[in-house]
Amino acid sequence: MKNDDKDLRKEIDDLEKLIAKVKQQNEEEKQKLKHAHSQEKRIIKINLGLDYSTDPLINLVVGFLINFILIFVIIQGLSLAEVKNNYVYLLLAALFTVYETVIKIYLFRKHQKLVIFSQGVIFFLVNLIFFYLMDLVFLKEALTFANNIYPVLFVFLFQFIRVIIKNLYGFVIQKITIRLAKNNKSR
Repeated sequence: MKNDDKDLRKEIDDLEKLIAKVKQQNEEEKQKLKHAHSQEKRIIKINLGLDYSTDPLINLVVGFLINFILIFVIIQGLSLAEVKNNYVYLLLAALFTVYETVIKIYLFRKHQKLVIFSQGVIFFLVNLIFFYLMDLVFLKEALTFANNIYPVLFVFLFQFIRVIIKNLYGFVIQKITIRLAKNNKSR
């Protein structure tokens, strides 16, 4: 019986050592994950092609609303253009939203390297072409920029503010998702 007790104690000691070793490895893994996570927080990502939703219809509606509000606020606030009536803003936002969606899909599918290497400059140029065409060709009577530089200023401000809004939107959605996931785990 004493041999059985000794064997049993030896096995218990071995198990305790093994448990301590597993706990130590677990702590080391936690530290590695915390370190990796803290390094990720230092990286600032700006996603120029960010969508508001994975649902294309919601993405179009939210994109239209943001485009409409920004086009209206920037043009009216800075008096960059003369607009015949306020319905022109709705038309301009709707046309731009469809145009941007088609161009974005095309460029991301066919010319992804161009989009990546241009770092958003290609979208600036494409949007600039759109607003110059609206001013000079399609909406001649309804929309007139005060001079030739104002469309450049408008597109720059428009894109800059949209990048900020899209990234804030993504940040808020991410925080809400994390908070909901934590609440669901605690229940």
